[in-house]
Amino acid sequence: MKAKSFLRASSLEEAYKLVKESPRNKIVAGGLWLKKGNADVDTLIDLSLLGLDKIEDKKDYVEVGAMVSQRELEKSPLVPEVIREATKSIMGPAFREIATVGGSVYGKYGFSDIITVLLAHHVELVFYPEAVITLDEYVKKPGFYDGILTNIRIFKDKNKAYFKKVEITALDYPILNVAVVKGKEYKVVVGSRPLVAALCENSMKYLNEGGKDFAKAAELAVEELKFGDSIATKSAYRKQLALTYVRRALEEVSK
Repeated sequence: MKAKSFLRASSLEEAYKLVKESPRNKIVAGGLWLKKGNADVDTLIDLSLLGLDKIEDKKDYVEVGAMVSQRELEKSPLVPEVIREATKSIMGPAFREIATVGGSVYGKYGFSDIITVLLAHHVELVFYPEAVITLDEYVKKPGFYDGILTNIRIFKDKNKAYFKKVEITALDYPILNVAVVKGKEYKVVVGSRPLVAALCENSMKYLNEGGKDFAKAAELAVEELKFGDSIATKSAYRKQLALTYVRRALEEVSK
């Protein structure tokens, strides 16, 4: 990736104006994934001066700025433990010091552990100018939202939660990840299929209507999702992993 120029934005208005001017102007975030791309960029836009690097308690929810690093997310006592643990499993500490939460979420990466675990919670995304949508809505929406992601709102709960990442080595991308939360209702999420994480709607409907057979719930989850091949593994293996870990997750949160 090559960039013609670099700008440290002094306001969200300035950054947004540049983004709208050309699809070749990009928000840099942590820069780790842009770096790996082949597309040339006219202007890289840095948001580091805009105060988006804070994690704050907002009474009903925890607000995470888009420029918060994954390392800060994993260390914050304000963030639910299962989210901290899922973040801690990503690559190494040096990587997490640079990668931002906003970049990870906005990019809709199929291998994202953060999206998988966040989808299992009530999470809203705040975009400039003046848009708030749920993470589920954003993930399902084709393409990317027309705005700048500024904050992630993680609503507070006391639910039981489980996260599992399956990988070949500690520094590999996941070949599957699973998150399950049980509160008033169940939420079941499977990611790295290698497609972006998704809620298992049929499985959740069965469970939330009183279904108790966790093996059946896992089968419903696998039946409704698409699984694909990658360099790391085949779709059939991913399906078998999903069957196993969705069932185990449901057993764990239901104890």
